[in-house]
Amino acid sequence: MKKLQQKIFNLGMACILIFICVLFYREPATQPVFTEKKYVGLTYDDGPSQLTTQALIDLLNKYDASATFFINGNHANENKELVKSIYEQGNEIGNHTLDHIWLTKASQEERERQIYGNESLLKFLSGQQGDMLVRPPYGDINKDILEEFDVPFIMWSVDSRDWEIRNAASIQDNVFMHIEDGDIIIMHDGYTSTIEATEEILKRMQREGFEVVSVSELFELKNKEIPLHVKVKHCR
Repeated sequence: MKKLQQKIFNLGMACILIFICVLFYREPATQPVFTEKKYVGLTYDDGPSQLTTQALIDLLNKYDASATFFINGNHANENKELVKSIYEQGNEIGNHTLDHIWLTKASQEERERQIYGNESLLKFLSGQQGDMLVRPPYGDINKDILEEFDVPFIMWSVDSRDWEIRNAASIQDNVFMHIEDGDIIIMHDGYTSTIEATEEILKRMQREGFEVVSVSELFELKNKEIPLHVKVKHCR
């Protein structure tokens, strides 16, 4: 009988202790989780275009984003005010040659005219100063040309294929298929489907924690210099 009473007493004391622990228990303060900001560089080739450029600028402003517009000289001459607008509204002007030529098929003299001539034109029209990034048309570049010019040649790591598929949903799928921090996305200025795709891409980038910036901003935010004499495909 005494053993039973002792067991009941012990059980009662255990319950009291459990009650006290529960009553006074406080969860440890959760520590804030800090995650590194993700950035991607957005680029548009072949503009400016009366059909699409201003709409793209407006979307970039709407979503607090920026981009690098790689511009052809022949289109720049036809759309001088748009060149200026691109730069003045917070975007970067890039060099896409005067006439969108295959650089590997041109003479050295012609390559210099296409690149340096277009750089002078774009700086004059936009007011942008400093080193200007170059994107070779068609991605056409070789080792000799990389060594020939002391300018950054910007390629891409994410290809939207917007010039080919002309479908906003498919363009968005191509962009997000393998998107990573530090990627450079190629799109094209001149297709209405690219406008629609751009808005959806910018919305989704915000939801997924990406900040969309120009190529030069991408490298600045990553505290890295843009290398010369190589194909620059991303910033990692």
